[in-house]
Amino acid sequence: MPTIPSSQYNNGHHIPITAANMAREYILNVPTNYDSAHPYKFVIAYHELNGNDDEMYKNKYYHLLPLSNDSTIFVAPNGQQKGANCTAASGCGWPNTNDSDMLLADAIVAQIEENFCIDTSRIFATGWSYGASMSYETACERPLGGTTNGVAGYVRAIAVYSAAQLSGSCKPTKPVAYYASHGTQDSVLCYDATSTNCSFASAGGGVKFCEDYTTVDGCSWTTPTKVTSGNHVCTGMTGCMPGYPVEFCSFNGPHTPDPTDPGQSMSWEYQNVWNFLSQF
Repeated sequence: MPTIPSSQYNNGHHIPITAANMAREYILNVPTNYDSAHPYKFVIAYHELNGNDDEMYKNKYYHLLPLSNDSTIFVAPNGQQKGANCTAASGCGWPNTNDSDMLLADAIVAQIEENFCIDTSRIFATGWSYGASMSYETACERPLGGTTNGVAGYVRAIAVYSAAQLSGSCKPTKPVAYYASHGTQDSVLCYDATSTNCSFASAGGGVKFCEDYTTVDGCSWTTPTKVTSGNHVCTGMTGCMPGYPVEFCSFNGPHTPDPTDPGQSMSWEYQNVWNFLSQF
């Protein structure tokens, strides 16, 4: 039976937790029809720079909660600022100093597994910008089936929006299913190695991070279609190991987790991501 009382989830409550000798917090959502005999998918949603766990709760974990149909447990960890849990959104992020944010993820996963019935083969991470960076780092350091510094991995797949490597320098060596989207007009984090309009160049941009996982997942690399006008285009890599697809979606737009096609008011992103994660 859960030791986390029902009064602490599905309502935006901040659940306290200690990791790397720091007092941290997260927000939790559990299916309303939770059955302790049923194993649930588990999604970790990392917020962007100048965001926080409250924002993730309000936007329903990158809008995935409404699509999950009570099939998934969601958590939104809170970032850090100046070596402490963020008390405000301004400056809040995932520097992962001395792996402190990675240890927060480990602590949250362990606590949720102790309290609820989790399908440990279907744990996912997702995030935008700084949150995409932390999702990438989590997958790289904690791939399902891998072990890093004696710690067993748990991440089956990730979905990242406008990724860069800001939370560490890990290079993937174990397969993780990989979905990414990036705007070709992103002026914050570079789309690819040819981008000149962005303020932060990170090892070839979002396209390079996709290429890294294409290699690890055993796929044949194809440079994704680069969209400069019209609708978004998603490129799926071929020849991947069974169960480890890689997909990259390019769109003509800025630094955003909510891209839209011309003439559309709703983003295509959320359903794409949910369809990707639902393969597992």
